[in-house]
Amino acid sequence: MRTTQTRTTGPAPQRVLVIGGAGEMGTHTCGVLAGADEIAEVIIADRDIDRARELAATLGVKATPLQLDLTDSGSLKEALGKADIVLNTAGPFYLFGKHVLNAAIEAGTTYLDICDDWEPTLDMLQLDDAARAAGVTAVIGLGASPGISNLLAALAMSGCDTVERAYTCWRANGYPPVPEGTTPPEATAAVVHWVHNLAATIKVWRGGKLADAEPLEERRLAYPGWGEESVWVCGHPEPLTLGRVRPELKESLNVMSSRPLLMEALIKTAGRVRSGELTVPEAANALVAEPNTMGRAAGTAPNLPVLFGLAEGIKDGRPVRVGARPLAVPNASMGTMTGIPLAVGALMAARGEVTAPGVHGPEGAIDPAAFFQLLAEFADQGTTERQDVVEVVSDFIGA
Repeated sequence: MRTTQTRTTGPAPQRVLVIGGAGEMGTHTCGVLAGADEIAEVIIADRDIDRARELAATLGVKATPLQLDLTDSGSLKEALGKADIVLNTAGPFYLFGKHVLNAAIEAGTTYLDICDDWEPTLDMLQLDDAARAAGVTAVIGLGASPGISNLLAALAMSGCDTVERAYTCWRANGYPPVPEGTTPPEATAAVVHWVHNLAATIKVWRGGKLADAEPLEERRLAYPGWGEESVWVCGHPEPLTLGRVRPELKESLNVMSSRPLLMEALIKTAGRVRSGELTVPEAANALVAEPNTMGRAAGTAPNLPVLFGLAEGIKDGRPVRVGARPLAVPNASMGTMTGIPLAVGALMAARGEVTAPGVHGPEGAIDPAAFFQLLAEFADQGTTERQDVVEVVSDFIGA
């Protein structure tokens, strides 16, 4: 983990408002920020003031609890007035993403979030002109996927003179088996969101523009040095923003890899929603209860990195394929994999390293090399001295 270092230069320490700060993701974000020299105050804003107070008590003098209801526009405006940077971890983003971003633009406050829904991503991108006019920097979707995945794709694309296709991929995991005779747990909001994005028409980047697509389309991807495996298309924000930094991009998809029995369960569950047999929440509960979807019981693991970006294009006049995967990430839980990248983005913003006005995906405003070097400081296997925090590999197609 990162060791606190004495500040010698740079902007004055910043005040950061973390909306949803006492939640599963925000807790990890606040923990990082409270120990950083770049941060003067961490305002833990949450509907549950008791949880916010409990967390603040554990984080020390920099942490301040604040009760905040996002439906109260006056309270939100007042809270933003206390901060230099606002981090939004409060879902659902289709309700609160554009609402909070719009308020941040009006307040002139730097904005970052962990939005992983493609619909509100499009809504927030519509505020790009307003953010630029106000001189406000907004980075949307800075978690694991989207987030780390976007920046991996950016590194992969940088290995091409021109890019034709870009993919972001993550490993789908199952759920712990339900002991016989016990009631399966209720599906979390994350699982409900996942099922929704597997059962409804989604947006991807095809033909150099946004296009409708159906999820769970099977594709074959070859990763340099790893071989070729099946992956399945998923609805996610990455394809909606990568083309904004590489306009020549013809296709961009977010895909998932999986053990075979888990993928069978996902396809079956999505089909039950499409047929009208189950609602999305009912299907999510059914998925959680599905047997043989966890670990080796679900079959052979795919021979692909767990999280990666992949680009295909032209380099020196030849077709090339470039892959990028992280070697040092805080992978203890979904909370750390999502909340800590957001905190790293906030630290970079506090240092004056994230300044591009407008609404961006991570790749539009954050330097990938600097991001991964800082992220490695919070990884269990990382140190502040290591250089091999990301592996970028390539091969010439057809060679």
